[in-house]
Amino acid sequence: MRSRLDVRRLLLIGAACAVLAAGGCKNEEAKPAENPTGAVFADFAKRVDAYMKVRKTLVDSVGELDPTRSQAEITTRATKLASSIIAARAQAKPGDIFTPEFSALVATLIKQEYSRRPDSVQETREDQQDELPAFVPKVNTLYPTTYPLATFPATLLPLLPPLPEQLEYRVVHNYLVLRDIEANVILDVMPNAVPS
Repeated sequence: MRSRLDVRRLLLIGAACAVLAAGGCKNEEAKPAENPTGAVFADFAKRVDAYMKVRKTLVDSVGELDPTRSQAEITTRATKLASSIIAARAQAKPGDIFTPEFSALVATLIKQEYSRRPDSVQETREDQQDELPAFVPKVNTLYPTTYPLATFPATLLPLLPPLPEQLEYRVVHNYLVLRDIEANVILDVMPNAVPS
């Protein structure tokens, strides 16, 4: 009788272990695979957040933008903010925010989007190249005010991670540019991002 109870206990323990092991396997399988795009975009978001923290400190020192001020006062504030940002990021270089991983992913997404465009749209893009600024963008410099700010392609914006309202993406020929709007400072550049 005792041996039967021991056998039953062993069978119950074995069955419980099998159920737990199977449950553990299911949890492993149910765990979603890591999304490489999500990881790259999350790293980009951290880099943008780090910049925004520095920017907030600088805005606190020059004062918040007051749109009720005169144009001269707004321009003076923007110049002070730009000088402060450039000084605070004196060691800034391409790839600090647009990392190589981010650049490779975004360039691929943009090229895929362009390849889906019909020929008529691609021909129109060639005509629109004339409206794009004719300068080579550099990190930690002002976006030249002598050039108009070309409209950012609406089909590209959904491919890119969202930005705080103080920042924007711009296209300068085949470069993707990250720009601080109020300060007019180029924060990072990505060459060969947009097909020529």
